[in-house]
Amino acid sequence: MHKQQEEFIDIEAEDDEIDYEDGDFGFIIGADGVLKSMMIPDDLMEDPPKEIQRILKIFGIKNIHTIDSRTLH
Repeated sequence: MHKQQEEFIDIEAEDDEIDYEDGDFGFIIGADGVLKSMMIPDDLMEDPPKEIQRILKIFGIKNIHTIDSRTLH
């Protein structure tokens, strides 16, 4: 098995152990680095944490309220 395949399997196994919570954010980023989709808790839409605002800024999103529910890519 190639090293890259081994790393993928290890990451996949660890993913089963992650405990997602209602307040978690999620970002789907394609292999080309383009933000494809994201999940944002409804109660944090009005004032997302500064760290999340920084991530959005990396992808050119300055105002979270201008995003609609379509796929971003």
